[in-house]
Amino acid sequence: MKKIRDIRAATLLLAALVSVTGCGTEKDEREYTVPKSLCGMNIDAELIEPFLPPGKDIDQTEEIDRIDWFCRVSIDDKSVFMLTWEWWEPNWSAERFALRQAYATPDKKSTDGTYVYSKEDAVAAVRCTEQGKDWDIFLTARVRNGGIPNTKAMEKLILAYHGEFTESDPCADMR
Repeated sequence: MKKIRDIRAATLLLAALVSVTGCGTEKDEREYTVPKSLCGMNIDAELIEPFLPPGKDIDQTEEIDRIDWFCRVSIDDKSVFMLTWEWWEPNWSAERFALRQAYATPDKKSTDGTYVYSKEDAVAAVRCTEQGKDWDIFLTARVRNGGIPNTKAMEKLILAYHGEFTESDPCADMR
């Protein structure tokens, strides 16, 4: 009787191991190439890569108008990451904008308060009002729908995005 129980237990264990190791190997691989830039922004691929899940195809969609811009990254037609910027009224902190406008959930912020972030989103402020303009610009990065959350990578990305964005002197283009 003990021998039969041992054989059954070994059979069940072997079946469980086979089912776990044999599942989803194709789906767990990244078959696409991470883009060298994100919708024309000069941001290194290594900063984007931590957020991108496995899949076959990657696509970027960019839209711009006079007051805002967004770049959506999709894997296999599922939106997984997004960058945005928009003009907004002055005197808003990055944290206030994140919570009330971007519907973000930051749990960390920079010592100077210019950006806030979490594992899933980040917001940074560009102070055009300091240059005599009537509006400021807020940058947002967000992991979405199956993208991979990563706190350290999000902070690095929002800093790089802010740096790249401000190099173009965006406040000079005030509407």
